[in-house]
Amino acid sequence: MQFIKQAMPMYTHDQAAYVRQMYDWHMKMAQYHEQLRTFHLERAKQFQKLSEEKAKTSEVSSDTSAA
Repeated sequence: MQFIKQAMPMYTHDQAAYVRQMYDWHMKMAQYHEQLRTFHLERAKQFQKLSEEKAKTSEVSSDTSAA
């Protein structure tokens, strides 16, 4: 997954252009953070599954060693 963090626009004396640039930048940053959030949630789910699988295999191995 490709994450592109946009640099904040530099202030210019053209107030209208600066306001448009800041609007665009904030919209891009919102999308960037949503992408990061989605990515990290998916990775957390993957690690949760691994943890559950590890717990199940350790339960099975402790059950068979106790018998």
